[in-house]
Amino acid sequence: MTKRIFLCSLFVTSLASAQMFTGRFTTSMYGWQGQKDSVTKQTYMRGYENVQLSLAGQRFGVYTNFQAANDFGTVINTDPELKLTQLVLRANGIAGLADVSVGRQFVFAGVGNGLIDGGLVKAALWDRRVGVTVYGGYNVVQSREINLNKSFADNSLYGAQVTVAPVDNGLVGISYMNRTRTTIRLKADSLFDPTEIINAHSPQEEQYTSLDARYSFNEGAEVSGRVDYDMDFERLSRAQGLARVLVMPALTVSAEYIFREPHIAYNSIFSVFNTSSTQEIEGGVEYEFSPVLKTYARYAHVQYTDESSGRLSIGGQYEFLNAAYTQNFGYAGELNGISVQAAYPVMEQKIIPSVALGYAGYKLDKDGPSNNVLSSSVGATYRPMPALSADLQFQYMSNTLYKSDARVFLKLTYWMNRQLGWF
Repeated sequence: MTKRIFLCSLFVTSLASAQMFTGRFTTSMYGWQGQKDSVTKQTYMRGYENVQLSLAGQRFGVYTNFQAANDFGTVINTDPELKLTQLVLRANGIAGLADVSVGRQFVFAGVGNGLIDGGLVKAALWDRRVGVTVYGGYNVVQSREINLNKSFADNSLYGAQVTVAPVDNGLVGISYMNRTRTTIRLKADSLFDPTEIINAHSPQEEQYTSLDARYSFNEGAEVSGRVDYDMDFERLSRAQGLARVLVMPALTVSAEYIFREPHIAYNSIFSVFNTSSTQEIEGGVEYEFSPVLKTYARYAHVQYTDESSGRLSIGGQYEFLNAAYTQNFGYAGELNGISVQAAYPVMEQKIIPSVALGYAGYKLDKDGPSNNVLSSSVGATYRPMPALSADLQFQYMSNTLYKSDARVFLKLTYWMNRQLGWF
């Protein structure tokens, strides 16, 4: 797999008349101790190497992102593991109208989103008043390997989006998405290692269309809305509206409404069960006492079929300190929690120590037992130069399931860019 990624990168790169080469290399280690069985504890030390490269010019570019992982404390049958999340060849300004991308890429086009092995075309028409996005390819699920031998009918994602700007501050969009995917579930073998099992029944199917719009007023107000329709179940899947108003220079008021149906594939086993929708209304206030002191308060009411629940959050930021209080109550469970985070740069911002603390008491239902959870972290970021940084963080958590859970996280990041001057 590594050789294939390297050869594909070289082949695609050779087609690009690139001018700028950029790269980001991130090496990280994450260590903790867990239970191997009911008696024995096991030390885990997971290592990751993430590489993000781009070679781009005015007309052509190639972009890639992949991650290698390995556990140095245990033996896992999938290690070493390599995941390719992006390998794209992009041509810009085709016929002065469209950008074309081919390869492994993420799709974000209205109701359509996901990772595909395929193509995407984005065009801007009529003085950029109209935008058109069309995409299609193999639906990438679970495995990140490149496999074009699988059935397109069983693993596909395709759709389109059209956006129109009828006025300078407004945008209206309509989108369509069709997705099929073969169900994959994990089963532990005799050594408790996960093994993939592909279900034999027909792949899951999803088909949605969506309408969304947004408008910004000159007075500092904005409104937006979105409606998703499930074409297989023939019902409204989601409706959302948001309004934000700048009442005065320091005060902003917001209101949001969300209607949701459970997101279930048409021929999934879960489609035979009775499901119910939820409705959520949230109001919020943000007030800025000064450029270094900002506060907010939000309250949400969630309505189920015969029950309801509420959510309250209050918090603020003062220079390098953030604090928040959260309370949940009603059908969804009860919770009272506080969190505090602080990060203060020293030595001309080359070192940034940080600390965080969170505590919450909760019940899964109003008649259930009370539980407590404590989480904390302390660490620092060291940046001796703009292109290099190192992060070290110690984490600790205690709750009903884990009386004492200590972890350590280390990350090194290096950025680079070179003006190549190729023609």
